[in-house]
Amino acid sequence: MILIYTTDITPRISFVSKFVFTQILNVVCKLTSNIELFNNYDGAKLNYSNIKTEGVSIKPQSLLFEKGIRTFTPNTGLVDNMPVLFPVSDSPTLSFDIFAATFYMITRYEEYLPQLLDKHGRTFATESVAYKNGFLHKPVVDIWSIWLRDIIKEHYPEFMFPERKYCLVPTIDVDIAYAYKCRGFVRTMGATAKAVLSGNWTDSMHRFRTLVLDKTDPYDTFELMRKWFTKFELQPKFFFLVGKYGSYDKNISAEHPAMQQLIFDTSKYADIGIHPSYHSNVRVQELQSEIASISQIINKKVTISRQHFLKLRFPETYKQLIDNGITHDYTMGYADLPGFRAGTCTPFHFYDLSTETETDFTINPFQVMDGTLNQYMKLSVNEALEQCKNIITEVKQVKGTFIPLWHNESLSEMREWKGWREAYFKLLQMAV
Repeated sequence: MILIYTTDITPRISFVSKFVFTQILNVVCKLTSNIELFNNYDGAKLNYSNIKTEGVSIKPQSLLFEKGIRTFTPNTGLVDNMPVLFPVSDSPTLSFDIFAATFYMITRYEEYLPQLLDKHGRTFATESVAYKNGFLHKPVVDIWSIWLRDIIKEHYPEFMFPERKYCLVPTIDVDIAYAYKCRGFVRTMGATAKAVLSGNWTDSMHRFRTLVLDKTDPYDTFELMRKWFTKFELQPKFFFLVGKYGSYDKNISAEHPAMQQLIFDTSKYADIGIHPSYHSNVRVQELQSEIASISQIINKKVTISRQHFLKLRFPETYKQLIDNGITHDYTMGYADLPGFRAGTCTPFHFYDLSTETETDFTINPFQVMDGTLNQYMKLSVNEALEQCKNIITEVKQVKGTFIPLWHNESLSEMREWKGWREAYFKLLQMAV
């Protein structure tokens, strides 16, 4: 056990110290405000105060002793050419407040403040502290924690830190299960007429082959994915959109037998989650209905989610999910750029800054999405794979959890997704 001394044991200090030591470094820590007990302790210990003691000491900034949210941008610095937040020039051990820096990143403190948003209400990666200071592509929180681990090992060589294991968790969003099948007469006729009038003969040919010649629907890549996940011995997570049809929700109806069969069959080898519809984060009844729908299909309570379009509002989205039985979410990542939105590749609990409360709700950050690479960044397949390789390398170096976000349709080899099927297979090869 590591004993940590601080003058005031706040909920913030409790939360972040537990994350650094328990979640990342795999050891038990205990907080105390009793300086005599701390000084007499003969095991590994860390002083997080302005009081001078022997051993490992970190000079704290004010953030973890505050309550509420204030508008500010943290100071930044460099340690061994690595960006850090909350630098402290006269700190005895680390020249920055690792706990304040980690807390700022994983609570997404900056996202509680007024921000520039896109048309879907999402924050831009380019507006983040991480991007502006050149560390969006680095899991800095994990790196900082490893620094602290090494410092403690120098002071207490007998103290053992268990090795953590790298993990790959493939996740698939099913926005549109089928390109042509199961769409109903009106939708099929409308789409056919639109394709013909616009001269899109390729689309018309695919529709004819699927509906008339009974060929496999181009978006029906589910059996292919099952084979790949089985080959690499992976436990994937699928998030199904089952909201009512709308401008941004165009999946097959959850009432259609084929859609129900697809979800049920997928549940035999994968974890099934909800992909809440576009407006569900402000229409709680829709969220409740969608969760109930999937739960009924798989005959099991749904506890995992990822927001459609990555729509995330702090703290409202998470609080709403918690109220409806969701325990794990996979939305934490940017749409416009790959990288580490929360500065970490380690799952962490949601700390609600509006109530100063740590919850049991687990946030699982993803690092890269197919649509980001192809549609936002306009990368070629080879360029996209290079981006993925760099991210995977970063995650493996800290033995974190790599979570790629892909879609069944991006394996279709249709339109802008030509060549991306092989790309995903190569990504899995690199990431295992």
